[in-house]
Amino acid sequence: MLSKFINIFSFDVTDSAPRLNLMQRCALAVLTGLLMALPFLYGKFYLCAWFGFVPLLLAVRGLGIKYSYLLGMVAGLSFFIIGNYWILTFIMQIKGYSVVTAFLLAMVYWLYCSQIIAIIIALWCWCCRKFSLLQIFIFPLLVVTFFAAFPWLFPIQLGESQSYFLLAIQGTDLTGVYGLDFLMALSNAVIYLSLTHKNIKNQFRPLLVAGLLIISWFMYGAYNLYAWDKQIAGWDTKKIGIVQSNEMPSINIPTPKAGFGWSFPPEMPLTQKLAQAGAEIVFWPESRYKGFFANSYVKAAYKNQMQDLKVPLVFQDMESVMMADKNTPGKFVTKEFNTLTLISKDGEVAGQYRKMQRIAFGEYIPFEENRLVRAWAEDIFGDFIAKLSKGEGHQVFEAAGMRLIPAICYEALFPTFIAQSAGGNAKGGVLSVLSNDGWFGQSRQPFQHGAMSSLRAVENRLPLIHVINNGPSMVVMPSGRVLAQSQAFVQSALLVDMPYSNTAGGSFFSRHPNVFLYTSYAGLLFLFALALFRKRL
Repeated sequence: MLSKFINIFSFDVTDSAPRLNLMQRCALAVLTGLLMALPFLYGKFYLCAWFGFVPLLLAVRGLGIKYSYLLGMVAGLSFFIIGNYWILTFIMQIKGYSVVTAFLLAMVYWLYCSQIIAIIIALWCWCCRKFSLLQIFIFPLLVVTFFAAFPWLFPIQLGESQSYFLLAIQGTDLTGVYGLDFLMALSNAVIYLSLTHKNIKNQFRPLLVAGLLIISWFMYGAYNLYAWDKQIAGWDTKKIGIVQSNEMPSINIPTPKAGFGWSFPPEMPLTQKLAQAGAEIVFWPESRYKGFFANSYVKAAYKNQMQDLKVPLVFQDMESVMMADKNTPGKFVTKEFNTLTLISKDGEVAGQYRKMQRIAFGEYIPFEENRLVRAWAEDIFGDFIAKLSKGEGHQVFEAAGMRLIPAICYEALFPTFIAQSAGGNAKGGVLSVLSNDGWFGQSRQPFQHGAMSSLRAVENRLPLIHVINNGPSMVVMPSGRVLAQSQAFVQSALLVDMPYSNTAGGSFFSRHPNVFLYTSYAGLLFLFALALFRKRL
């Protein structure tokens, strides 16, 4: 019975592979890196990712694990050098290194990230050589598993390159972006196996199953895109004010601009204009130090200013708190937090959220207790390491008749984390992300960040307000449509009539964010077990 089940989905892969020389194989690997990177740089090239792995799969056909791994490294390096070229600017910005030194450090980062492609493709080739079982599904399961589990510095999922492909992203409300990763990898496997297998009878059944999965995904997408567009059209609107300060980031506490003190920052005049234009709430981006928590006169001034404007304000600042040391009774320590604060229209502090998902080597040092690790990190990153403490838990702000779900910067790129923030009852929620991407200069990084973040709106079926210091700031609907977007690299104020419903929102993924991911883990193990069992028969 089991053998019959296996045979339904398996097929022969003994077709002879064409002989390719080393240069041809490397060229194919580089082509994969280019095709996979393009959608992250420019979202309108989203289709490239649906066949981008095919050249690499052709390049490693017939090779062993070692050479497959090396070609995977070539593809991975191409992908990350092209798609994450901005890491070079980032290193130069934070340390003031020369181009050569910064490039060498960036190369370490690119080599590290490229391991994920190398490992996936090496395991894929091992599966192809060891057993022919269910190849068409093993590849997407490998992609989902390793992209989700890889210890990223700047997290990335393949499906986050698809924000322009509205039909494709709708199904993420069931599976998160992980399901889209699976489908994109499945598409690559289907194309590859269709090109390399001549006997249609042997490949018909697995290709049929894969084709039905892909068709079903897009049919679901078409229906939900139509349904959500229709539903949103009937909602009332909220006037959302967004201030894009476009300030240069600084590690040190900057000197206030001429004519402004800490209590009257440069964002305030734009806030006044938005309030006068009818804004019901105003958002500032994550940017420079404001002194709100450190200086009582600053806090008092903010209170007076917002009382005058009669509009709630959401902003970010660094917070120092004296707290009891849990490990040493009677001892107190100072902890630093990256904190979002809501000030009500009455000028009172109505909510605070402390960042939970910190960036390694930027906001904390992994394994800091190890002196060698700490010394190495401090030597490389120096003063850029803020050594921030982790926030205590998720928060919800009540303001302007809405439930705001706050997040800071790269927290928006953790799908499960954002789903947990939305919680089991996400109705009436609005995802509110404040970011500072000025560290990356005038590159494509803030565009990537915004596009990747926009998938959180679809996954949780909630409006998303993403305010980026240097832009582009945006408002995204639960359907994934971008309602409004500011120009990048300029100071601006954006007033948006955002459709809102206090009874809509939430999804299967926001309630059960780990179901598809854990199922994928289990599925991969199950397929390995089936393959080994078949070998023994």
